[in-house]
Amino acid sequence: MVNVELSRPKIEDIELINEFFEIVLRDTFERNGISYLIDTIEEEIKDKRRFLNQDFETGGTARYFLIAKENKKIVASIEYGPSNDLINSCTNGELKEVVELGTVFVHPDYQNKGIGSRMLNSIFIEMKEKGIKEFCFDSGYKTAQKTWIKKFGNPEYLLKDYWEEGSDHMIWRISVDDVIE
Repeated sequence: MVNVELSRPKIEDIELINEFFEIVLRDTFERNGISYLIDTIEEEIKDKRRFLNQDFETGGTARYFLIAKENKKIVASIEYGPSNDLINSCTNGELKEVVELGTVFVHPDYQNKGIGSRMLNSIFIEMKEKGIKEFCFDSGYKTAQKTWIKKFGNPEYLLKDYWEEGSDHMIWRISVDDVIE
């Protein structure tokens, strides 16, 4: 495993984290064969930046981020916060009060080295310490869905052909106690 330091983001990290979001999202869209969705990529980047700002503005109470650094380079991020509009609309509001695990990103050069698992375990411990008993999680990226099914099992909600034919959206509802190692 790569030697990385996990921490809460600092104000001086904002520019590096925003650059990191752009790198990871562009790579994710490319790997999933949807890099032509330029407006969607830009909207995702804006959303992630907004979420990070919510963390800073509220001291981690509205959104809570962790980052991983190797030296001064951001190599991973993870956050949780209120469930998103897509989750709420696709579940008829069933998960509206459930915390969403989101923005599980690992830099393309650092994937498959255990960093993502370490980030997940750290955020699960943080959730448990804050009294969060369950969370929801969604994914529309085909490449990531394989990882999440392997890690969390089959999703509670499978929205067949949600994005287009052959592109499903998946939503999980998970107990924190079931995932802490």
